Amino acid sequence: MARVIDGVRQGAVSWWHRWSDGLRERRRRWPWLDHLFRAHRRYAEQRGDRSAAAITFYGFLSFFPLVALAYALLGYLVGVSRQARDYLVQAISELMPGLAADVDVAQIAQARGTAGAIGLAGLLIAGLGWMNAVRESLRDIWLGDPTGGGNIVLKKLADLGMLAFLGTTMIISVAVSTVTTRASHVVLGWLHLAGTPGAGTGLRLLSLAVAIGFNTLIFLVLFSRLSGTHAPWHDIVRGALFGAVGFEILKLTGTLLIGHTLGNPVYASFAAVAGLLLWIDVVSRFVLFAAAWTATRRVVLSADAANRANQTEDTAPMAVLDDAQTPVEPLGR
Repeated sequence: MARVIDGVRQGAVSWWHRWSDGLRERRRRWPWLDHLFRAHRRYAEQRGDRSAAAITFYGFLSFFPLVALAYALLGYLVGVSRQARDYLVQAISELMPGLAADVDVAQIAQARGTAGAIGLAGLLIAGLGWMNAVRESLRDIWLGDPTGGGNIVLKKLADLGMLAFLGTTMIISVAVSTVTTRASHVVLGWLHLAGTPGAGTGLRLLSLAVAIGFNTLIFLVLFSRLSGTHAPWHDIVRGALFGAVGFEILKLTGTLLIGHTLGNPVYASFAAVAGLLLWIDVVSRFVLFAAAWTATRRVVLSADAANRANQTEDTAPMAVLDDAQTPVEPLGR
């Protein structure tokens, strides 16, 4: 029996060494694979899962005030523009796939004042906490120091501006994507190509390209403004594109994922809450992994390392020269 156990152990060790050697060789031959492993290591070392949990907590608390505020805006848009209202409903549906299927527009329009007041108050409390969690998590991924000091009022105003930017960009993305698709339908109709095979696929790809473009802008702003990196934007844009494409894939699969959660009888009446928590957590984990993928790009690593070296040189005490012009080690080091 002891021989059998030893044989199994030796076989497992031998297999592990062969697998490790093969993996090292593949990482050497395929830089993209090595980059993925470096990104995962950065994500794990900086406790990306724990940071994603913090973002999920604050995101869950701020989600309902944000939606209340959006629904209040929706209530005011009912009497202004049906098209603008449709854009907002579609943006909310894309933000939480499978969780916003039924929107009672008439009831929302009647409660717009209350919804707006609740949403604004909740936004000031929970939304700012969410922005702070996102910023500190991105700085952790980038190996930056925690933010502190400064004028707290200006920092909160900057966070509110970032929240407004994210919400506005998302609504504009939906609007531009919808207008582009409708305009393309009209052009195809003029050219009598509406029934051409592949036309529908082309329109969907066009709409997807518009969404990816706006998502790239969002990720670019998040990674460049909140992470504390000193890499130029053109070195970060590839990571922003990586995040944008991945986020679109998440949205396409999110309906199936959340639908499976909502259909689980174990959650019963808490299914919607569980689905929302799951969705925010998955998105948060992916955003931080995309940040790790961006931060471990060699051009970004070089830029950040150069900046840290410059800061070290600037803050290092200058050497004192004696009468023989020999550097004397400064005191207190």
